[in-house]
Amino acid sequence: MTARSASLIADLRAHVGSFELRCSVQADPGEILAVLGPNGAGKSTLLGALAGHIPGVTGSIRLGDAVLHADDGLRVPPEHRRVGLLGQRSQLFPHLSVLENVAFGPRAQGARRADARADAVRLLDEVGLAGFEDRRPSQLSGGQQQRAVIARALAARPGALLLDEPFSGLDAQTATQARRLIMQLRDTHGIPMILVTHDALDAMMLANRTIVLQDGGVVQRGSTQDVLGHPGSAFVAVLAGVNLVTGRADADGGLVHLGAGGPPLVLPRPTDASARAGDDLTAVFAPSAVRVRPHDASTDAGHAGDSALWVGTVHSLEPIPGGVRITTIEHPEIAVDCSSAVAVGVGVQPGARLSFALSPADVSVRPVI
Repeated sequence: MTARSASLIADLRAHVGSFELRCSVQADPGEILAVLGPNGAGKSTLLGALAGHIPGVTGSIRLGDAVLHADDGLRVPPEHRRVGLLGQRSQLFPHLSVLENVAFGPRAQGARRADARADAVRLLDEVGLAGFEDRRPSQLSGGQQQRAVIARALAARPGALLLDEPFSGLDAQTATQARRLIMQLRDTHGIPMILVTHDALDAMMLANRTIVLQDGGVVQRGSTQDVLGHPGSAFVAVLAGVNLVTGRADADGGLVHLGAGGPPLVLPRPTDASARAGDDLTAVFAPSAVRVRPHDASTDAGHAGDSALWVGTVHSLEPIPGGVRITTIEHPEIAVDCSSAVAVGVGVQPGARLSFALSPADVSVRPVI
């Protein structure tokens, strides 16, 4: 197995001041591993530790058979790790042309000038910058600068690539183009990549697997579909655009929601049939999955048919494309989306009493692990 097709595997602890990161990760060849988490969770610390830029790291870091860090004192310097790190800023040399920026890595590794320039021309063409070789960074757009940075990182022939929110400074259209470029590079170069992001779209488009960091530790890991489909934290639920509520199984196996001090709210039976009365559970559902109708005290008591029903008093309204997002006084932690037509039809306004229904097919309920 060569360095260019090896897995990046780490089980480490890193200290930055009083903050401690405890994390194990593995990114395989041709794979992008997404790392999500709130500010201060340790995401950039993880990348810095893997790249060798942070002192005080303990544990192990390997790239295939090459040991980059070990507790016996081995610590490969950053410039010899063959681990590229791309941040949010371009960090291109302003006094060099785009071509010379990309050729800088191979030249620093001892490549002949002609060979380094030939590699740079090839990579610039690969990232869509053919014809821009003689321009200075200041003559490029933000998206073009990011493409040049990616080409420069690849020119150094890294065995792994670390991406620290590389799309955060780009507009929506340019960010979409940059994501497509990363997907192409993932497939053509076959090296492991670790992507730190605050955008669920990055994880959905690029990563098969995702880990979630919080307070210096991994709180959730799994397939991206699973992590975003049933988040284990409020932070990821917000990213994924879903409601996450906690509760306990009742005697019938339903979920009694223990919300923010409001009246009990019973959601459908968990999909895990082994849940017993008193078990802690989490439920996830989309705001748009909730159906809204006028409150009728004669028919809205308890459960009706296969739907879980509850009544709420409208507290806040927020416009969304094509409709409105509702929160209620009784359950402010639950967002409900409805179309403009439905909102007008049921009389949505602050203080209105409404009924809400959620089908079991639209809610994912799981035991707390």
